[in-house]
Amino acid sequence: MTMEYSVAQKSNQGGRDYNEDSTAIFERDGAVLLIVADGLGGHAGGEIASQTLVEAISESFKKATDSQLDNAETFLTLSINFAHHMIHRRAVNRGFKVDSPKTTCVVCLIIDGVAQWAHSGDSRLYVLNKREIISVTEDHVSNKNPQSENNPINRCVGGLELPRPEISEPYKLGVGDTLMLASDGAWHSFTPADLLEYVNPEHPTLGLGNLLQKLEGRNRSPSDNLSMVIFFWGVLQKDTATFNEFIESNTVTLLGSHRFDDDSKSAGPKFDMASLDKTITEIESFIVDIEDKI
Repeated sequence: MTMEYSVAQKSNQGGRDYNEDSTAIFERDGAVLLIVADGLGGHAGGEIASQTLVEAISESFKKATDSQLDNAETFLTLSINFAHHMIHRRAVNRGFKVDSPKTTCVVCLIIDGVAQWAHSGDSRLYVLNKREIISVTEDHVSNKNPQSENNPINRCVGGLELPRPEISEPYKLGVGDTLMLASDGAWHSFTPADLLEYVNPEHPTLGLGNLLQKLEGRNRSPSDNLSMVIFFWGVLQKDTATFNEFIESNTVTLLGSHRFDDDSKSAGPKFDMASLDKTITEIESFIVDIEDKI
C-alpha cells in the first residue's frame, strides 16, 4: 500500500541554557516511525537520555523484520525497553549515578495507514482533525497538587524504574487526520487552531518553526524546550521533508558486564547489571543481527 502523507519536525531551545529534547522521523517501505523524547531537567544527562532513546529505537526500527513491525504493540514495548537499558549502559559508561539520566518519550509507528503509539511520562500524542482533538494521551504524573502545573511524572525511560510504556489501540487514519507528538514545553499552551493558522499540511516544515516560536511566547519565561513532530495523513508534501539518517549500530555502545562504583551514600542502591543483562538479552533477540551482543 502506498502511503501519502506530509511530515515535519522541529525542536527549539526555548529559554533554557541547553536543549534536552530530541525528535526523529524514520521511514522504510510502508512504515514511518515518529519520536519525541524530553530529557528530564534537574537530572544529570537529560540530553544523553533523549538522544540515546532515539538512537536505540531507530536501531530497532532499522533492523526489525516486516513481520516484527506488523506486531506494533510488541515492537513499541520492546524497543522502548531496549532504549531504557541502553540509557543505563551509556550512563554507567560515563559515570553517572544509577538513578539518571532519564527521559520521557512518545513514539508512533504508522504502517499502511494504521497508527499505534506508546508513551512514558508527559510527552503527548494528539490525534486531530481540523479544529477538533480526537484523542490525546494521558500524562503519567502524580497528582499530588491538582493546582500545580509541576506535578511530578511517575513514568519515564531510564532511572531505577522500568518505563512501563502505555500502548494505544491501533488507529486507522482517515481523511483530514493529523498526528502531533509534542514535549510538554510545546503542548503546554497549544490549541488546535494553532495548526490551521501556522502550518500548511503541504508545506509543514515552513510553518512549524513559527508555531513553536508562538508557543514559546505564550509560555512562562524562561520557556522550557519545545519539540514537535507533525504528521498529516493523505497529503502530498510539496516542501522537502528532513528525515534522520539511520544511526549506525556502532554509535550505541553495548558494554560488557560492569560494576558501577559510586562513593555517594545518597545515590541509592547499586544497579544490578546481571539483571540488566538478562533483560536485554530478551530484547536483543527481537532485534535481528544486532552487533556486539552480550
